[in-house]
Amino acid sequence: MTALLEIRNLSLSFGGLHVLHDIGLSLNPGEIVGMIGPNGAGKSALVNCICGLYPPSSGSRIDFDNLSLVGMPPHRVASLGISRTFQHMYLNESMTVLENVLIGAASQFRGGVLRRYVRPYASSREEADARHQALTSLERCGIADIALRPVAGLPLGIRRRVDLARALVRTPKLLLIDEPASGLANDERALVRDLIGIAQTSDNVAVIWIEHDLELVVSAATRVAVLHHGRIVAEGSPQSEQERKRLIDAYLIGNIPPTQGG
Repeated sequence: MTALLEIRNLSLSFGGLHVLHDIGLSLNPGEIVGMIGPNGAGKSALVNCICGLYPPSSGSRIDFDNLSLVGMPPHRVASLGISRTFQHMYLNESMTVLENVLIGAASQFRGGVLRRYVRPYASSREEADARHQALTSLERCGIADIALRPVAGLPLGIRRRVDLARALVRTPKLLLIDEPASGLANDERALVRDLIGIAQTSDNVAVIWIEHDLELVVSAATRVAVLHHGRIVAEGSPQSEQERKRLIDAYLIGNIPPTQGG
């Protein structure tokens, strides 16, 4: 199978601070890769390099669907079918739930990033299509009944689902999610995991999932990569008990060698 995302020799520095060191990672369609590691390990920096928010060091390779993302502006990266969520959600408090999701839907239509907010649709047909997509995404996330409510005042669990619905509205090829279950109760965390799993199985969406909840991400991921000090120190499938223990040890301790034969 041809990889959807191929990262090679990815490094990132800010002044004299080395944030990422020679990262290599590949991701196939429909695969969920959990990205775990302590604060400051470089997880969000890696995602920001993929999105075009951070320019990686010379010699870095980030190829998506056979196109190089290095040097590509963020709005162009998004137009290729890459969506993301942020740990600190950027929802517009004065807009309704539906309007927030429509911002995500508008990015697939013609025009630049400014037009997405000022005049997002070239025709009433585009607007109708975007509205249908937004309502469908809200329904899949179980919140279509509050589509016309303002985001302001909504509980955290609902806001997380609004953010996820916005990221999924365009049926992306690649979804980058940064701690989507942070601050949620156990039942809400399980719901977020299940919604991401539905996108993976129904639409073949590939996912890079940044998470601190080891049990949650291990229960959903097909592979897990562990970052420490900007390096991937362990990677493997969490399906076997032995491999799961190795990955958790790598998260807690640092560099752990692979098991024999694995």
